[in-house]
Amino acid sequence: MPDLAAADRYARALVELGQEEELVETFLGDLNTFRAVLDLEGADVLGTLAHPGFSLEERRSVLNDILGKLKLHTHTGNFLRITLDKGRFRIVPAIIDRYTAAADALAGRVRARVTTAIELSPELEKSVQLALAAATGKTILLDKTVDPLIIGGVIAEVEGRIYDASLRTRLLNLRQSLLSTNPEQAAEA
Repeated sequence: MPDLAAADRYARALVELGQEEELVETFLGDLNTFRAVLDLEGADVLGTLAHPGFSLEERRSVLNDILGKLKLHTHTGNFLRITLDKGRFRIVPAIIDRYTAAADALAGRVRARVTTAIELSPELEKSVQLALAAATGKTILLDKTVDPLIIGGVIAEVEGRIYDASLRTRLLNLRQSLLSTNPEQAAEA
């Protein structure tokens, strides 16, 4: 389990630097680019860079090769090098998560996890985004998933609140309502 207190400290330090240099969004883009490298299928980049079986020099060399190809801002590259040198590379994904949340808060953005039965068209996606923005008063970034089990409609989770307008939930509520008005059928169900 990653050390979340350390991840918070590292993320906060990078956010503060980003604010001082007016580079919060630049760092956010860099960290997302780096996360994509960490998430490459078949490549255990995080495991390699955090593995104590490799010398620090070997791990630095690998990181420097990656950073050279990504062309991140100098501060972002140096930040990642510091996490490596301090033996904290294993918590980089948690640092990125914490940094993302802080950068979103500074920009007045929130992330909404939206689940639908089918892929949303661009028009429906925009409608959902606008409806959630109206409900929260903030800019909404959608993280979309498809789950055919909800049958239709949408389920959105924003800042810990769940907005459930799925057909599955409506049918379950209708069933519950019908069963509660007719106790004899409830015994049969």
